[in-house]
Amino acid sequence: MTQCPSFSLSSFRCFVSVLVLGGVCLASPAWAGGSARTDDDDPSVNAKGVVVNNILAVLRVSPNSAGQSCLKNLDEMHKVQKQLDVEETAQRSVDIGLVRDVLESDMESVIASCGKDARTACEGGAAGQNARVSKICSQLSDLDSDEQSDDLQ
Repeated sequence: MTQCPSFSLSSFRCFVSVLVLGGVCLASPAWAGGSARTDDDDPSVNAKGVVVNNILAVLRVSPNSAGQSCLKNLDEMHKVQKQLDVEETAQRSVDIGLVRDVLESDMESVIASCGKDARTACEGGAAGQNARVSKICSQLSDLDSDEQSDDLQ
């Protein structure tokens, strides 16, 4: 296999990060367009879904800003969303509550890790991409802690 001399290891890592973020965002109908769940019976899951979607809007503008922790947390959240879809289809109410709790916890992890990456992207110029991203970046910069991230709507 021939190696391209201008293709560095850091370029490869960025390329893989973009592929993983894109794959995670488009891998299921629940994630079409990179969306987190906002059609759940639980208002808390919906509120966190809105926050995650806003953070993802910033990261779609600057995909290289998404770090490994963010990508890992997005992947975990995606798996749990898929499991929740299965449980809801089977109408197993006991399992639905448990899976929904895990999903909410995973969304909090995404908000913490990806929110940090999104703030970095905003500082790097993502805010100038469009009005919606600019508004999200303003809200992100106002957040002092992970508990306040629920205000990003």
